[in-house]
Amino acid sequence: MRYITIHASATFPSMDIGVDEIRDWHLARGFNDVGYHEVIRRDGTLELGRPAHIQGAHVLGFNPGNYGICMVGGLKEGTKTPEDNFTAAQYQTLRKRMVELHAKWPEAEIVGHNFFPGHESRGCPCFDWRQWRDDFLASVNDPPGPWYDEARLGRRT
Repeated sequence: MRYITIHASATFPSMDIGVDEIRDWHLARGFNDVGYHEVIRRDGTLELGRPAHIQGAHVLGFNPGNYGICMVGGLKEGTKTPEDNFTAAQYQTLRKRMVELHAKWPEAEIVGHNFFPGHESRGCPCFDWRQWRDDFLASVNDPPGPWYDEARLGRRT
């Protein structure tokens, strides 16, 4: 895999939708299935979309070698304004999945939808994915050792 791309469904926080609803939307647009490989619902539940071995349809022009994860939400209620309104449960599931996917595909670059040329003006994924990615990679590539608990407790090692 070359990329793991994070998306927002561009829905309101009050909308409790999942992979079935997104699949219906994508089928209505002419896709042959849901475009994402995974969807994270508002309560943090992970739902599977396309199998990993099937090319996604989530970043026009950049789908080969690109695994797509969509978090439900991302628009300010009643508007088209991007908003980081994802729940703590969604971020917890995203982190858990990224740990697993990063271990499976360590060479894959973790990006947001608006990383790709021609997609920069999109609000998607509606949060600061670069900061999230950098914090995530720092935590998994340099996990705290035994010194951490000692330092946290104010003890010298």
